[in-house]
Amino acid sequence: MLAFSVNREDFLRGLSRVQNIVERKNTVPILSNVLLDGTGDKLKLLATDMEIGLSGYIKAATKSEGAVTISARKLFEIIKELPTESEVTLQVKDNNVSQITCGTSSFELKGLPAQDFPNLPAYEDANFFSLDSTAFKEMIRKTIYAASTDETRYNLTGILFSMEEDSGKGFVRMVATDGHRLAMVVREANGKIRPGESVVIPRKSLNEVKRLLDEGDGDIELDFAKQHGVFRKNSTVLTTRLIDMSFPSYQQVVPKGDMGAAIVSRKALTSAIRRVSLLSSERSRAVKFAFSGIELEIHTNNPDLGAATESVPIQYDGDDMEITFNAKYMLDTLGTMDADDITVNLSDELSPCLITQKEDDGYIAVIMPMRV
Repeated sequence: MLAFSVNREDFLRGLSRVQNIVERKNTVPILSNVLLDGTGDKLKLLATDMEIGLSGYIKAATKSEGAVTISARKLFEIIKELPTESEVTLQVKDNNVSQITCGTSSFELKGLPAQDFPNLPAYEDANFFSLDSTAFKEMIRKTIYAASTDETRYNLTGILFSMEEDSGKGFVRMVATDGHRLAMVVREANGKIRPGESVVIPRKSLNEVKRLLDEGDGDIELDFAKQHGVFRKNSTVLTTRLIDMSFPSYQQVVPKGDMGAAIVSRKALTSAIRRVSLLSSERSRAVKFAFSGIELEIHTNNPDLGAATESVPIQYDGDDMEITFNAKYMLDTLGTMDADDITVNLSDELSPCLITQKEDDGYIAVIMPMRV
């Protein structure tokens, strides 16, 4: 039966990775567990909710090889409370009971047989390509906020990931939309890609990929095959089911043609919207934007609370216009921008606006106006 010793910090770090993966509703008890599999000087940790799987290795001194599954949350809570820089020993006894000892502390945790744990998709034959972790993390940040959280519109709960080639260079495009807003970012790939290939990656999965990317710089390896995607960084591997549904024709949503352009300070606009939206309706978050040559007036009027108005200086070359947007959508978008000044492009009161920044022509955001 499994028996090993491991550094408490290494064990805690490995267990923290799987906390967002394990099934918390207990519909299938074993999905609340983490699989521990000890061999030689490595301990494998594995968790899955049947949609996402995460596996990784940490250094350990295995005294007896074997495997067991234990409550991921309880094991994490126990290890978290143990003294720092200490050694933890775990030994599996009869009936899948694990005895955990550290100094004067001793715990017994009931587990479930390792053979009952579901298998993850195999990736040994994967045809990986790589992306820069920093660039990929930025692409996720600039698109994931626009993906839908409405499970009834399942194809919109994912982010389109596509690869293309232009003038001998490889590019990666990511697009997200919930039907009310859209975010699209294009970046040149730093390595070999597979032009013409596209998949829809679930929003939840990309949140977990982003956590994986937070663990240092360097490249991350990717592969997409059949219904699954694989992301590998160092010794950690994340597998996910892909969304097997068509992504909307997003190109039709992106405004084209002649538009009025308003250049405005991103920070000033963000602060003004935050203040004015304090009195907006909690349900609609509707805020009116009045554009004129040198001034943008932001206004809300809530019959239940009152009214708020604020002005922001702009450089605007279009016709005077009043248009209403959801304040949260606007703030979410501005929060992903990095430039000091952004450009709000407008056609008319009923058409979507296009938000860009001069320093980054590979990133655009689109927000639909509200009819009030």
